[in-house]
Amino acid sequence: MIKDTVRLPENMDTGSILVLAILGGGFILGVWFILIRRDAALEVRQGMVADGLRAPVQGSSFSSARSEFERKLMMIESERRRRNLSGGMSVSLIPQEQQPVEPVQEVPLVEEPPAEEEPEEEPEEELEETEEEMLERRRQRDEEWARREEEEERRRREEEEAAMAEQQERLKKEQEEQAERDRIEAEKAAEEARANAEREAAAQAERDAEEAARQAELAAAEEQRLAEIRAAQEKDALERRQAASRALEELRARLEREGARSSDVQVSLMWNNYNDLDLHVVCPSGERIHGGNRKSACGGHLDVDANVRPDSRKPVENVVWPEGEAPAGTYQVFVHYYKKHKKRRSKDPTKFQVIANAYGDLMEYTGELTFGEEIQLVCTFNVPTMEERERIKRDLEEQIRRSESGEISAAQILADEASPKQIEFGDLVDEIESEIGDEPEDDGSGVPPAPDLG
Repeated sequence: MIKDTVRLPENMDTGSILVLAILGGGFILGVWFILIRRDAALEVRQGMVADGLRAPVQGSSFSSARSEFERKLMMIESERRRRNLSGGMSVSLIPQEQQPVEPVQEVPLVEEPPAEEEPEEEPEEELEETEEEMLERRRQRDEEWARREEEEERRRREEEEAAMAEQQERLKKEQEEQAERDRIEAEKAAEEARANAEREAAAQAERDAEEAARQAELAAAEEQRLAEIRAAQEKDALERRQAASRALEELRARLEREGARSSDVQVSLMWNNYNDLDLHVVCPSGERIHGGNRKSACGGHLDVDANVRPDSRKPVENVVWPEGEAPAGTYQVFVHYYKKHKKRRSKDPTKFQVIANAYGDLMEYTGELTFGEEIQLVCTFNVPTMEERERIKRDLEEQIRRSESGEISAAQILADEASPKQIEFGDLVDEIESEIGDEPEDDGSGVPPAPDLG
């Protein structure tokens, strides 16, 4: 039954049988090599290889060889003493049970020739001489070994010192070369940095010069523009003052007709149809004076509110403060188109004039509104403090005195840009106007002419 189980199949081909035979043979050969290898029965000692003890281990030294030599020498001496005492029996240098040891290469062993057999009558003397010779040889051998060790150690130290000195010299040379290369690189880098700094400084200086020139040009252009603006503003102010002066007669006539008052601070509105325009003045305190609030806490009073009904074709509205009581600060003047009356078919847009007197500085403004438009800011003006008012009054009196004495004409007083152009509704204005003989031309519209600002 077992044979049937392990029996090879009859149909196995030749190749499979050959492969199986090769694998089986390799396995048997490996087992045989393990069992019969040469170093299986050798004794392995410290400091020797196991392969037949043919080569010393790399870790062996002169001291281990010396110890082995002394051990063998002691064995020889003890065997020689036994031979002398036993009467000249054969000497066995190495016990039979010990494996032969290959001598150390550093110190070759020289076996001394076997000593001749001495007569038996003097065994003690021969033994003593032999021991002395042995001790002398050992001493000489120790000295030789010590000398060789010292020479070897000295030679090794010299070689190490030479190698170290050579390495130090090489390192020093490399360091010097590296320092020289670093110095050259540093000099190159410093030179490049200096050249770059010079180029950058030159470029920056050029840019600064260009920027300074550009700023100078901009400053000059800005100064010229501001001068032109100031000249235009002064020209416009002069023209407004001249227009206000020309419109002063018409304004006086309308104010007298309505019984309105005049003062050192006053705002008046004139237009030429039956529509209802309203004058609004915002005081420095923020309070607004208009038709619904005709008196303010600061003393302002709307004493004429025209064309609530379409009564006049040349209406006027007037806001005035008592003489010397108007608070100093900024005033805002607005005009509102309140109502369009159909009497005599008044047409739009409605043109108007605003004349503002800020303590003698008389200014005239024009505009137009169509019904339904929002309230329009016409102008702003500043009223000086009481101290400034006194100074302005003294200046006006001085100008009148000079005009009366013939030093300067009234026209020059109005046209002089270097001095304030102040005109007052009172006696001072009358005295200045008396010097001007020319009257403004009437265009037939009923509205005093406005300056040509185009």
